[in-house]
Amino acid sequence: MELARPTLTRRQTLGLAAAAVAGTTIAGTTTAQAGTDRWVRDTLRRMSLEQKVGQLFVCYAYGATADTADQRNTNLYGVATPAEVVRKYHLGGVIYFAWTDSTKDPQQIARLSNGLQSASIGATGIPLQISTDQEYGVVFRVGPPATQFPGAMALGATRSPQYARLAAGIGGRELKAVGVTTDFAPVADVNVNPLNPVIGVRSFSSDPSLVADLTAEQVKGYQRDGRIVSTAKHFPGHGDTRDDSHTSLPTINHTVEEWNTIDAPPFQAAIRAGIDSIMTAHIVVPSLDPSGDPATLSRPILTGVLRERLRFDGVVITDSLGMQGVREKYGDAEIPLRAIEAGVDQLLMPANPELAFNSVLGAVRGGRISEARIDQSVERILKLKVKTGVVDHPYVDLSRVAKVVGTPANYAAAQRIADRSTTLLKNDAGLLPLSPAPRKILVAGYTPAALGTALQGRGATAIVKDTGATPTDAKIDDAVAASAGADLTVVLTMKAWDTTVTDKQAKQQKLVNALLVTGRPVIVVAVRDPYDVAYFPSAQTTLATYGYAAVSMEALAKVLYGELAPAGKLPVAIPAQPDPAQTLHPFGHGLTFDPRDTRLTVASYNIHAGAGSDNVFDLERTAQALKALDADVIGLQEVDVHWAARSEWRDTLAELAEKLGMYAGFAPIYDLDPPAAGQPRRQYGVGVLSRFPLVRTENHPITRLSTQDPNPVPAPAPGFLEAEIDVRGRRVHVYSTHLDYRADPSVRQAQVADTMNILARDRRKDLQILTGDFNAEAGAPELAGLWSRLTDSWTAAATTAGGPNTYPAVGPVKRIDFVTVGAGFRVRRASVPSEQAASDHRPVVADLMFRP
Repeated sequence: MELARPTLTRRQTLGLAAAAVAGTTIAGTTTAQAGTDRWVRDTLRRMSLEQKVGQLFVCYAYGATADTADQRNTNLYGVATPAEVVRKYHLGGVIYFAWTDSTKDPQQIARLSNGLQSASIGATGIPLQISTDQEYGVVFRVGPPATQFPGAMALGATRSPQYARLAAGIGGRELKAVGVTTDFAPVADVNVNPLNPVIGVRSFSSDPSLVADLTAEQVKGYQRDGRIVSTAKHFPGHGDTRDDSHTSLPTINHTVEEWNTIDAPPFQAAIRAGIDSIMTAHIVVPSLDPSGDPATLSRPILTGVLRERLRFDGVVITDSLGMQGVREKYGDAEIPLRAIEAGVDQLLMPANPELAFNSVLGAVRGGRISEARIDQSVERILKLKVKTGVVDHPYVDLSRVAKVVGTPANYAAAQRIADRSTTLLKNDAGLLPLSPAPRKILVAGYTPAALGTALQGRGATAIVKDTGATPTDAKIDDAVAASAGADLTVVLTMKAWDTTVTDKQAKQQKLVNALLVTGRPVIVVAVRDPYDVAYFPSAQTTLATYGYAAVSMEALAKVLYGELAPAGKLPVAIPAQPDPAQTLHPFGHGLTFDPRDTRLTVASYNIHAGAGSDNVFDLERTAQALKALDADVIGLQEVDVHWAARSEWRDTLAELAEKLGMYAGFAPIYDLDPPAAGQPRRQYGVGVLSRFPLVRTENHPITRLSTQDPNPVPAPAPGFLEAEIDVRGRRVHVYSTHLDYRADPSVRQAQVADTMNILARDRRKDLQILTGDFNAEAGAPELAGLWSRLTDSWTAAATTAGGPNTYPAVGPVKRIDFVTVGAGFRVRRASVPSEQAASDHRPVVADLMFRP
């Protein structure tokens, strides 16, 4: 123990041994309660009025240690160190924030807690209630290495009461280990207003029953499992407002019946679960109190509804008294008095602490507030401190902090929860799950670094562009430019819908829409409010994570790659835009897929002249056309004809592969002209481009047609490429061929026979993919053996484009591109995308899945 423990008086420890076995027997419970009551009475009797008033205040202080001098403390409190602040005002509690330097790391927090407890006990003999807002998700004060759980709405997406309790239990134990005795969580508000700027994903759901169930479980987790105080907030319910009580005074116009149906159930459930503390809201609810006073200052609401009707006798604490919502009607000296008169026990963070303290002290001395009323609140506070165990154990053991906080087991639990929360909203383009192939992915938007790291861990090359919540035009242009070089873009949004406070110029919307109009594959992920996706109706692939913690980004990466099935279900409905009367996605919506599926996207592409109507090969144009296919493997045919210096195709394919971030294989068929000194070779061949490394390539001989005599070539010649790739431990054989049947049935028969013989050399035969093209009608009888051997996706795609084409000395023929697969695959879908004017053919693209 770093700090010596002051010796506790007998009154401070009285009854705590009995409290340790409370609940084991009726006699034990009675003895424990009697000991608690006796300690509370004795303590209350010896306290001065100043000490009693001080117990009502929960304030912050600047400094990483109890003895850190900070000018900000001097400016606000008239003393320099946190310890002096505690002693001067006899504080009942303190609250930790990152901006007060209170939460740098677990060891620092624990030392600060011990130092402040020493100051408090040394001055009054009463330990502090140390609190923070650790809601998890998007609101947390204690960051890594403490475990970062998904937040409330992510828990709502899991629909799991067990996960809600697990997160709270672990979170509570970690907070207790660093000396925090009270967590201002869970949020019991029902977020029925999608335009709510202050609650949103901090709420479990828009469904009162779901919020009630998860609130009750979190209360049990914090209090029974974590042994700290849980505080349900914000009473009487902050879920249906378009205003932020930090900056204004919201009005919620629910009728009494609506309040009973929507807002009350979670607080009732919390009270039934034994909640120790409830926080008030700075909101006006005319149906509960027509005076126009915020609930924090409303006796009809806090005493009439909360105390008398709901029978809550725990500690009532205000939300921060520095917020505009509570300061709009009354001055800072009046606010604490009206709060106490309304039924409040604890006053959180008054804007002017000295003024507030002296105002309460003066009101008691002047008779406006009786000392008996102050005693009533102090008694509740003292009982809570005994119940929490801080009276008997005010200090934490520094040697145990690392054994409790942020352990691998705790992080594994957080990951399990996150894995069940990710919600797939749209998959119209069939992008998900991604194949495991290496690819270049642009990750842009709000806090993309964690996702970029997760994607890189899966073999992707991640280009990370953090554009923030208000992207500049320069950052938008930079991201769009980066997307041109990527195979895929994932863009993360954070309250992109909120153009009133968060993103006033709608720059996030501009960013996403600019990426969508590129025509490249884009995945839009709402990493906070799921309502964002309604503002991007053209997005074909959308997901919601409800938070951007590392565990949520890891879960997102797992879903993107099909390592697990998306299991989250919307805890809210998402209204459409621009007509919110329509529903884009209903409550409970969430798509899924079989995580046993491993996806592979394969294309067949005939380059031929490689340039469309101008018949001039253009490397960049061809690269862009191939990139648009977004395929993991591309079989290339007719790599030939009149390309002058570019006709050495090994070099050309290497350039294409470099531009696309793929691996290349090439099989020459023959040279159209014999080599000549100083002249480029005009080589004709087939190729494979693959995102997966090529384990092996082989150029098999096959009967060929030739433009030179004799015709056909008298013996089989090279020109049938086999490339072996490794896909998650599966060896896949990809074949690329140009079957130039023309109109000669005997050549067709010979080429089909050669093809079948080559395919038969693979012993397993199930993981085979044949890509190619031929000049013939699909129904030519000689082809029957080939198509009966393999399941063909070109049939699923209907006939490919091609159409009658006339070449010199050749009559009209049907040119068919195809992708066919072995029995180890199933064709999820196949299509013939429109050509980008880089070939005289249209490609075939097939989405394949490995059969389980």
